[in-house]
Amino acid sequence: MTGGQLLNAGSGSEDESRDVTFVDASALVALADRDDASHAAAVTAYQELVASGYRLFTTDLALATAHELIAAALGQDVARSWLAHCNIHVQHIASGDLEEGRRAIEEGWSGPDATLADTIHLAVLDRLGVTDVFAVDRAFLAMLG
Repeated sequence: MTGGQLLNAGSGSEDESRDVTFVDASALVALADRDDASHAAAVTAYQELVASGYRLFTTDLALATAHELIAAALGQDVARSWLAHCNIHVQHIASGDLEEGRRAIEEGWSGPDATLADTIHLAVLDRLGVTDVFAVDRAFLAMLG
């Protein structure tokens, strides 16, 4: 599930981050849950990203969130199986990402519907210089602009 370095966290160079896409928990859930309203579109988007050579990654936070949502919707056995077969690079959130996300919520500059997970992921994207996102959560996508 976790491979080598997807990005050099310190560089954020345009060449390194150009074909890298962050996969949000909402997309992970939509891919896993065939009854999800976004399932078909998510599968198509996933296939197109992979066929185009994009390097996909998620965070430990998004993976844990997706697992929790899948367990609630589909049961622990399905969630356990999904986790065992989920083959995506997992980027760890850094303490600075957590602090930046927390500050965004506390100071109110993140938007009224922002969750702490959303603001942490925005901090990760900023730190890594990643601009491409695969998500079906409209509130998160709206935060991207």
